[in-house]
Amino acid sequence: MKGKISFDLSEGSWTSGGDVTFTRASDGRSLRLTEAHGDLARRTMSVEATVGGEAAQPVELSTYEIDMTNITVTMPSLNSPGSIEGKPFNTTLTQSGAAVFSRAFGASPVPSGDSLATVAGRVDVVPAIG
Repeated sequence: MKGKISFDLSEGSWTSGGDVTFTRASDGRSLRLTEAHGDLARRTMSVEATVGGEAAQPVELSTYEIDMTNITVTMPSLNSPGSIEGKPFNTTLTQSGAAVFSRAFGASPVPSGDSLATVAGRVDVVPAIG
């Protein structure tokens, strides 16, 4: 994961190079989510969504809230990078996120506005030089 973020998580963004593919066993229908991108100021996560063999399309998949009492920030030093660690929190499926699941599978796993996933994370932070 790469990006630039403020230590108070009020601004910045991150991008992930991984992907997640959902495939329905009964008929092989699939949805592949790639190039996840988070916008900290807007509290959104966007992805490139590929339904079956269609071309990938950008989709704002989910939103989230961050409770700073669940975030631990360790400042970088000469001997080690800093880090930001978040305890588990819920993400909320957007209408466009529900629509792409419906396009792929006929229905969304949860309605828009409901929790899509619970996530937690830790990133090492290397300060910008210059």
